[in-house]
Amino acid sequence: MSRNLILQIAKWTGLFAIAGQLTRKRLRILGYHGIWFLEGHFGNHLFMHPGKFRARMEWLRNSKYTVLPLDRAIRGLADSTLPPYSTVITIDDGWYGTCSYMLPVLEECALPATLYVYTGAVESQEPVQKILLAALIQLTDKQGLVIDDPVTSREIDFDLGSREGKTECTRCVQDILLSLPDGRIDSFCRQVTDTLGFEYDRIIASRQFGFMSYDDIAEANRRGLDIQLHTHTHDLDRERPEDLDREIPVNREALAPHVNSSLEHFCYPSGVCSPGMFPYLEKLGVKSAVLTEPGFVTQRSHIYSLKRILDGDLISQLEFEAEMSGFLELVREVKQYLKKLLRYDSPARVAYC
Repeated sequence: MSRNLILQIAKWTGLFAIAGQLTRKRLRILGYHGIWFLEGHFGNHLFMHPGKFRARMEWLRNSKYTVLPLDRAIRGLADSTLPPYSTVITIDDGWYGTCSYMLPVLEECALPATLYVYTGAVESQEPVQKILLAALIQLTDKQGLVIDDPVTSREIDFDLGSREGKTECTRCVQDILLSLPDGRIDSFCRQVTDTLGFEYDRIIASRQFGFMSYDDIAEANRRGLDIQLHTHTHDLDRERPEDLDREIPVNREALAPHVNSSLEHFCYPSGVCSPGMFPYLEKLGVKSAVLTEPGFVTQRSHIYSLKRILDGDLISQLEFEAEMSGFLELVREVKQYLKKLLRYDSPARVAYC
């Protein structure tokens, strides 16, 4: 039986409604990233089609879910004053599509949201070439790619006729990109882009792979978008929690002149988190931190490891409703319980006992 059919049956038989009642006191934190506004589409959780994002926000506006500002939700979680079905909208990074596509929709729907900003990309104003190349390799209709390796000066021939071939090409091209000095990155990306059949200058001018400027951030904040912390370099290591002592102050100091937000809430870049980071977050005055791990938030949740529901372009409306209702959250909990039960009752455990 397909997943879609199972979810349809669950909704028709009232299981979504029952799950909603059982989870109504839990906090739902939605997670988004950017918007895809060029031809075709690339990315699931990274870039969402603007029409799909609008449909999601319009559905939320007309639903029973109460969308709260992040700071209000965190306070309500602590003092047990959250209204039923409380929901928070969060957006990661600061892609240009956030201010040009997401913000107008949020304003029209009168929905508060929080943007966690990666300030290193804001300051550089350079397109994220690694993602640009990955997207164009996936989108091209070329069956092959022949380029000159700028490191070895050898000609490299990639097969783009299959998903596996495109995946391997993406890996190799990104490895080359990482090995190049800054002065040679642009020419290499232009070579690959042109060979794939795209117009490099037009893509760069579109800002599809670019970030908001500080002026954009200031304007978005003036219009009601809450601005919060996401590190300066978007690079953390679980084994080096002390890096937060540098990352958060630099991130905060870069944003402070442009916004009136509290700058007390944090999003782990790429979900990289460890308990060793918690004392650093507390010392730095951080009041909450969110993950990329799926789930709801309760009063038992650690304030520095708050789960989110990551929405994506490939997630259907039915799947989205299954998440929001709490049905999939309860399914995850049952699976986790059964795993623990099986581990407890395993032959090895019984023999040991």
